[in-house]
Amino acid sequence: MTARDDRPGRFSHPALMCYYAAMSDVRDITLEEIIAKLRDIAPAIQAEGVTKLAVFGSRARGDARPDSDLDVLIDRTARGASPPFDPFKVQHLIEDATGLQAQISMRDLLKPRIAERIAEDLIEVF
Repeated sequence: MTARDDRPGRFSHPALMCYYAAMSDVRDITLEEIIAKLRDIAPAIQAEGVTKLAVFGSRARGDARPDSDLDVLIDRTARGASPPFDPFKVQHLIEDATGLQAQISMRDLLKPRIAERIAEDLIEVF
């Protein structure tokens, strides 16, 4: 059971307080700004094993809300290749640059049905 404070609809549970704090800091950013920021950090992303990067989903379609995440599709170097691929570092680089929560998908791991569905939305960044 979660405790409530005096204000209706406000939770005092620490995890929910963190959630509300994070959600109040949502960012509205244009697709053009996102692409520019991703291109600015392309050398750092490529140094982590990314060979291609595209944006898809609501931000690519133009129907995102300020709190929508950023869906990113990447191609990566082969396993064992240099530089090695580090998905967590790539995610953090993207999130730090854009101020948005990033959802990373790898092209080689997509199921064909999903690849077809997102193909219409894809906007190549590099």
